[in-house]
Amino acid sequence: MEFSTFYQYFLFTKSWAYVMMFVVLPVYVLYWNFVLFPDKKERNNNSKH
Repeated sequence: MEFSTFYQYFLFTKSWAYVMMFVVLPVYVLYWNFVLFPDKKERNNNSKH
């Protein structure tokens, strides 16, 4: 893709950065909760301190 000015390139990359941020962050949170630490919630509910 060709850009005639740096400003057009900046707006294009900034918009894709926002799209990737809103896609990657929820996926990372789900990965963190359900893949890395899947039994953390069960332990907290079963143990009464």
